[in-house]
Amino acid sequence: MKKIILALDVYDFSRVEELVKKTVPYIDIYKVGPILFLRYGEKIMRIIKDNGKEIFLDLKFHDIPTTVKLSVESAKELGVFSLTVHSIGGEDMLMAATSIKSRPKIWAVTVLTSQVATKEEVIRRAKLAKACGVDGVISSPLEIAIIKKECGKEFDVVTPGIRLESIYDDQKRVATPDVAIKEGADFIVVGRPILNTINPIETLKNIYNKI
Repeated sequence: MKKIILALDVYDFSRVEELVKKTVPYIDIYKVGPILFLRYGEKIMRIIKDNGKEIFLDLKFHDIPTTVKLSVESAKELGVFSLTVHSIGGEDMLMAATSIKSRPKIWAVTVLTSQVATKEEVIRRAKLAKACGVDGVISSPLEIAIIKKECGKEFDVVTPGIRLESIYDDQKRVATPDVAIKEGADFIVVGRPILNTINPIETLKNIYNKI
C-alpha cells in the first residue's frame, strides 16, 4: 500500500468529497477523526469506500475493556481498515480490543505527539501493545527506529507529526516525510502540511514523488 495516509482534517463535506476524488492516485488510506466522523459518519465512509480506498478510523478508544471490545466490533461492521486505541488503557483493555476475530488493524497510541515523553516510556508502551496482539503503534518520528529494533520489522509504526520543514506548532515531536520513511515508518499521516497549502494536490504529489 502507498505510505501516505491523508488526514481528512477538514469539516466541510463538499471539500472532503473533492479532496478524496482528486487524491485517489496518491492515497490508499484516509484518516477520519472524531470531528469529521461525528458530523458526517457513514456518509464520509461511503465516499472513501466508493472510491475504492480504505478508512483509518482515528477515534483513540480508551475505556473499560468491554466497551472497547464492542467499539472494535462496531468498527469491524463499518468495514474500516484500521483504528486506534490508547496504549495507556492497559493490558486488559488492549487484550479485549484484539480478541475480535477478522477485526480491523489495531494501532495503539503510545504518547500523543503534542506531549513530551521519554523514549523509554514510548518503548514500554509499544512492547505492551505488541504483547497484547496489537498490530502496531502510532508514534512520533523520533521513536521509529527504536520501536522497529525492539518490536520487530513486522510491527507497524504509523507516524503523525509530519511537517514539510522544521515547523513546531501544537506538535512537539515532528519530522519531514523523507526522514520518517528513512527511519522505517510503515505509514506517515499527513494533514495540515497538505491541506493548508495553496495547492494541496500539488503538495501531495511532491511528497509522494519524494518518498
